[in-house]
Amino acid sequence: MKKLMKKLSIVLVALLMAVSLTACGGDDTPTGTSGTEGGDVAYKDTFTYAIGGEPNYLDPGVASDSVASYILNQTYYPLFSIGSDGSLVNQACTSIEIDETQTVYTLHLTEENYWSDGQPVTAHDYVYGALHALGLGSADSYYSYFIRNYVKNAAQYGADGSTAKIADMVDVGLVALDDYTIEITLEQPCDYFSGLLTANVFYPLREDVAPELDYTWAAEVHVTNGPYTYESIDNATEIVMVKNEYFPDAENITTQKLRAVVMADPEAQFMAFQTGEIDWASNVEPSTAFQTYGDSPELLLSPSVINYYMMMNSYRASDALKDVRVRRAIQLGIDRSNIVTALDAGEMYYELYGYVPVGFEGINGDFREEQDAEQQLVYTDKDEARALMEDAGYSEDNRLTLTYTTNQAAMHDTVAAVLAEELSDIYIDLKVENKELRVFFDERDQQGITELARGSMSADYMDPTTFLEMANSANQYGNVTYGDAHYDELLAESDLLTGDERLEKLHEAENYLVGEMAYTCPLFGYRTLNLAKAGTEGATSNPQGNYVFWYVKVPA
Repeated sequence: MKKLMKKLSIVLVALLMAVSLTACGGDDTPTGTSGTEGGDVAYKDTFTYAIGGEPNYLDPGVASDSVASYILNQTYYPLFSIGSDGSLVNQACTSIEIDETQTVYTLHLTEENYWSDGQPVTAHDYVYGALHALGLGSADSYYSYFIRNYVKNAAQYGADGSTAKIADMVDVGLVALDDYTIEITLEQPCDYFSGLLTANVFYPLREDVAPELDYTWAAEVHVTNGPYTYESIDNATEIVMVKNEYFPDAENITTQKLRAVVMADPEAQFMAFQTGEIDWASNVEPSTAFQTYGDSPELLLSPSVINYYMMMNSYRASDALKDVRVRRAIQLGIDRSNIVTALDAGEMYYELYGYVPVGFEGINGDFREEQDAEQQLVYTDKDEARALMEDAGYSEDNRLTLTYTTNQAAMHDTVAAVLAEELSDIYIDLKVENKELRVFFDERDQQGITELARGSMSADYMDPTTFLEMANSANQYGNVTYGDAHYDELLAESDLLTGDERLEKLHEAENYLVGEMAYTCPLFGYRTLNLAKAGTEGATSNPQGNYVFWYVKVPA
């Protein structure tokens, strides 16, 4: 992988490739015009988009899913962002220097950065935001491990769900040298650390607004430093954001207000889009969208780095799943092409034969593709799957019943139906349970009581470790594995390497995780689908699977 440059030139999101989008929509008050060959175009005062569920608390240190990202992307000015092409884009950080040891990062910040009440945003605010997340602990701030696992002397704070006060954090390598300079010292060199700085846990917070050890403050209207700030927050219905007049590039922001409407039901989003109730649908059933808009520019397919897989709880919920033979049989008993066919959404989906999806730079091309060319970690072989099940004591006369848990959506129902049919061939009867989204996340991730469950992950940063670290026993996301010291050691060894040697070690780690131990069952990868009002401009996508609406313009 190419090494990050020591100096990163400042690039505003406004200069990213603007994506021109289309759909059908309703009326609103025009706020401006733009000259075209056919005359002036009037734009709406308000852009209304639907999100796929209730966001959790909008504390950047706590928010951890794509629903919340669709809000926070609009309300904060981060140090860096991920560009449409996956590159690291400077935002509030104008340049970064890395010392000869590759462990000391000096970040120089822009002075043109203001909270929505006009107060300057300083390096101290970014440092406080990160330490606030660290102090909340791993139970409430999952991504605080981006700090805990990398920053010098941070490992002891907030681990195992404990909390920590900032005053008690001794010599943590995250300090403000002055109002516009941050110094971050790592425990050891890390090839991809700059990419981690795009994460929410590195967003700024004000100490007088966001108290330590608390995230409930974010349920009320509060100041932000992005192009938009909050007018009202109701997680059950809608979050309304208004233009931050103190944002340094406010003069180039056309839309005065954003409305993020909570619509958990994809069918409801689709109908709301068709009637013009919303300008943008972020969560619709893909086959329905393709049937209606497949040949129309209203349908937008964006490149993204996302996997979809079956979580197998090998340590809490099922004795059967503790047997690697059963886990491997499940992997080999599924024909992934049947899932892609059943989903019936054009080029949106592709079969996935590893945990890491397509989209990361590898040694000689794409990380996923170079592994698949050498040896697919999973494949379809019903005979081998049945033989493994028989060796584990199962047969047609002694079938295994397992419960597969998912959340309510036509797409997930389709996948579950195909999985049940496929696994029936290898002596497994699959009982499918549909849960409300937040109940599903709680049972799968917090309680860890699901046997088999739907899993899907988008890239948090542009390196294969963003996926592979999820199975690290120190992180334990979604029951992927538990306490496998050898896997943890492989990841630790990779962190000591650079370039091609590091990537080779990551391939070895994935081979162990998926091929040898069968801790997880990859199914497919996919692009991001959205529907947008005809003529919409200025929305920019990123490989994480969601959008930035800083410069969105919607025809009236």
